[in-house]
Amino acid sequence: MTTNKKSKLVAIVGCLSLGSFSAYVTGAEGSVLEEIVVTATKRGDTSTLDIPASISVANEDQISKRGLVGMDDFLRSLPSTNFLDRGAGRNGIIIRGVTASPQDDIAVGIYIDETPVTGMGNEFGGNPDLKYVDMQRIEVLRGPQGTLYGDGSIAGTVRAIPNAPDLSDFAAEIAGSSSSTTDLGGNNTMMRGTLNLPVVKDKFAIRVVGYDYDNSGYYQNVAGDDMAKAVWKDAFGGIVANAEAGSDQYTGGRVTALWQVSNDFNVTLSHLTQDIAQSGIPESMLVLGGTRRNPFQKQDGSGESLGIDLDVTNLKMNLDMGMFSLFSSTSIVESKTLQDRDVGAYFGPLLGVDDIPMYLTDSAVAEQFTQELRVNTHLDGPLQFLLGAFYQDYERTRRQDIQFEGTSVLDPFEGALLFDSLVVENLKQLAFFGEASFDLTDKLTAVAGVRHYDYDKDSPDVNDGVFNGGYSTSFVENNDSGQTYKLSLNYRADESTSFYGTFAQGFRLGGPHPLIPSSICDTSMVPDQIDSDELDSFEVGAKFAFADGRATLNVSAFQVNWTGIPVKQILECGFEMTANAGEARSRGVEVDGQLLLSDLWRLDYGLSRTQAELTADSAPLSAKSGDRLPGSPEFQASLGVQADFDMAGRPMFARADIAHIGEYFNNLQQTGLAAGGFTTVNLSLGAEISDSVSVDFFARNLTNEDGLTWIETELGDGRANYIRPRTIGIEVRARFGQ
Repeated sequence: MTTNKKSKLVAIVGCLSLGSFSAYVTGAEGSVLEEIVVTATKRGDTSTLDIPASISVANEDQISKRGLVGMDDFLRSLPSTNFLDRGAGRNGIIIRGVTASPQDDIAVGIYIDETPVTGMGNEFGGNPDLKYVDMQRIEVLRGPQGTLYGDGSIAGTVRAIPNAPDLSDFAAEIAGSSSSTTDLGGNNTMMRGTLNLPVVKDKFAIRVVGYDYDNSGYYQNVAGDDMAKAVWKDAFGGIVANAEAGSDQYTGGRVTALWQVSNDFNVTLSHLTQDIAQSGIPESMLVLGGTRRNPFQKQDGSGESLGIDLDVTNLKMNLDMGMFSLFSSTSIVESKTLQDRDVGAYFGPLLGVDDIPMYLTDSAVAEQFTQELRVNTHLDGPLQFLLGAFYQDYERTRRQDIQFEGTSVLDPFEGALLFDSLVVENLKQLAFFGEASFDLTDKLTAVAGVRHYDYDKDSPDVNDGVFNGGYSTSFVENNDSGQTYKLSLNYRADESTSFYGTFAQGFRLGGPHPLIPSSICDTSMVPDQIDSDELDSFEVGAKFAFADGRATLNVSAFQVNWTGIPVKQILECGFEMTANAGEARSRGVEVDGQLLLSDLWRLDYGLSRTQAELTADSAPLSAKSGDRLPGSPEFQASLGVQADFDMAGRPMFARADIAHIGEYFNNLQQTGLAAGGFTTVNLSLGAEISDSVSVDFFARNLTNEDGLTWIETELGDGRANYIRPRTIGIEVRARFGQ
């Protein structure tokens, strides 16, 4: 961490706040579970009992007591949901088995409040690893959300909802933690803080958040001791050395201003920034055993690295007009990424050697402007509706550069340019959507929705170098339009029971296929464009609250029919081709809920079984009908036990979380080593030392499982990622004000 970054962070943290609320409330007849209220329907606060779909929610209390820091902490514990972690900004989220290429498929929409940030992670569009600091709740919607959320939410949607400024009370919190990761890991530190400042009471307030997470790597570069590597070091003059790999630092902050212009009109302006610096690539080479890798270094002595800078600015305006309410969300998102990695183990065999000092530099700058307008009704009578319009202007400029990193006198290419590529991706999308709900009876409500989308994409590119067959330039473009539909019935039997059935569609925008040089590749099977893929989902379920409000149970069964799946294939020349060559079906059941065993003890549980498979042969994938879709375990289960109690007159809590992920493969052929198949145990113990100071002790992956989350399958060079080894630490918080 640079001195400049530290000084900025200390300036933020030194005056900073956060509070949490209980997961259940106490009344005259004892504790009961809170009713879960979300904003996923885009119609204001809505009880999950009134939402005809599967949804999981972590509120502020759970985020704090479970130590949910990011996506990987939460998503793997949910039914039918998996998270493939490949390091900062390089991840895959899989819901209900909807993926054909789990390491780079984007099928789940990611939102920060009202702002879509799907694909704004790494240079090829991974999801940004936003830290869950000062969050009100996390909402995960399973199943396609094509009507309300559109492109990218073909499998589901994840929404992180930050805390809004409090117009009434001053509050501040500073927190810090220290932990240690076993095996090849080391010390980890965290600092964060929040300040809530009512500038004009009940009219204008500002909320400021700042944080820094510094995590040790648990991979190791052992190239210096690798005798096989030494052979190619001598042959090409590459540099090899031993070092730690995979450490990262997340530094970020958020500033939000809320202006309550009148009782009926408010404006919120927020800006979020997060910088990630990762030293070394957190991937093992399985042939070396454990979390070890053996990359060459560059001639200047630097090694593999990754940096991601994310900035999100959002302006929201709400106007309540009685029978109608108007809402506007305007967002600007900017993402910059830079990654350096050794690719000699892949290109060497193509050149007739086992390895060669060769580096690939990937860089990208992505800019996105989105505008959404919505009209909601609050009519007397059985009919309500929502109408909306969405506009997106997106541009990503991506550059790839491959260079020989041995000594010049041993360069087999004699200084020739190997590969240099500049690709620009432009997208403009306009969509109109609407939903209407009608109370057929006092208990039965029907909802119908539709979304129309229209987009234009183009992609100019310039490529040069030996690996490209010389200089080439191209301009590819396409456009398309379509509709998605939704129809659901929700039967609210009483205040604590609902039954539902939903048909919903999802889609993912296609685009022009990048040109592949015909001078070095057989392009006879390469399509001109990638069509939009579509998905039909059928779901039935029930939601219960019983035992006088002390227990909840949610059950659902689903079938997903997916057509036009874009599948990727590495051609013999080394270029990647994508074709709409797949059809699949996913079926499953999901169960989750909570139970108050007593006024002290709480139980959270979830389990799912998912069967996702191809329903047609796919020649590009060398796959047959019935082959299981990759990246998704058939069985998942989680169990959390929490006790909230007093000791010596002070509040305390203890919590244990167990999550099991079944085995899964990262390829349709189910060949090679399986990922998953592991069970993690997390423990937390917290106490309020005084009215303003609290301390938590925590252990993550207590049993030190060495589970694999991802195994590389496209290049076949034997890379894989492990979950973080056992990490034990302490966190201390100090609160001021309310």
